[in-house]
Amino acid sequence: MTQLQEEFLNELKSNPKLTIAQYAELYKKHSQLAIKYQQDNGASESQSKAMGNYYTVTVLSDFIDSENILARIIALHESL
Repeated sequence: MTQLQEEFLNELKSNPKLTIAQYAELYKKHSQLAIKYQQDNGASESQSKAMGNYYTVTVLSDFIDSENILARIIALHESL
């Protein structure tokens, strides 16, 4: 999973001035990749979603300093 996290972090770093919607799209893209990775490695659907989202939000929360902005990104991601 580390490679997926590094790819997500690198994409965040290469685009430092994204909008909330753009961050949410990146979060969605990378969480789907992480979920698929988990499923491909034998995890159940619920485990895959939980772990995929956990790995992705961990990277995002380390990158975004503002809890308010992070909450807005996550909320928008959930509505996509």
